[in-house]
Amino acid sequence: MAIRFLIPPAIDQHQIQLDAERSHYLCRVLRKREGENIDCFDGQGGLYAARILKASTKQVTLELQVEPRQVAAPVPIIHLALSILKGQAMDRALQQATELGVTKITLLNAARCNVALKAERATNKLQHWQKIIAGACEQCGQLFLPTLNAPVSVSEFIQGSATPCWVMDQNGSPFPGQMTPQDITLLIGPEGGWDAAEQQLFTDHQLPRLAIAPFTLRAETAPAVALAVVNHAFQPTG
Repeated sequence: MAIRFLIPPAIDQHQIQLDAERSHYLCRVLRKREGENIDCFDGQGGLYAARILKASTKQVTLELQVEPRQVAAPVPIIHLALSILKGQAMDRALQQATELGVTKITLLNAARCNVALKAERATNKLQHWQKIIAGACEQCGQLFLPTLNAPVSVSEFIQGSATPCWVMDQNGSPFPGQMTPQDITLLIGPEGGWDAAEQQLFTDHQLPRLAIAPFTLRAETAPAVALAVVNHAFQPTG
């Protein structure tokens, strides 16, 4: 599948100007030139056919050639609640989760999470992770940008969750081999696992604990494996 290029949503004109960062990416990384056609998407289900009118590493002008084709939002909603990881491990976890069709991502300040984000650093990190998600969408053909929610405590998340929460736990029950597609939330903890208070919280809220592999997975690997298992379980048999 050819890479689609992400443009801002709610486009109300036929020509748009890209900023320097996106222009550099289009010209240097994707090696696009003036006069070439490119498929674009807005991250909200809108598909556009566009032509490059002006191409430079500082500013690109795109002409949208037709009205957008709107694609229906994916169902069911798959919500990943993931403890914050260090450095590139977090980048890889978010990238792979996007490639496997996650709909929403909420970051968790789990008790054993060893990443402390102060206000300014948290803002910068969220912007960086948004770019990781956007790049993964461009690469894999995902037309809807997954929502990325700011960090909350495990307790806050569970109390505010509107969909059933399943805790990924190596010692849990086997993951179902087949399921009726439904909105779900997958909770994945830090490398050090859930602490005693979080474990008790899961028990108090009667959250099922499910094993996605017979081995101990790294926290950055677990989201991809969990989403792959869910995708497989949602597929009809026969």
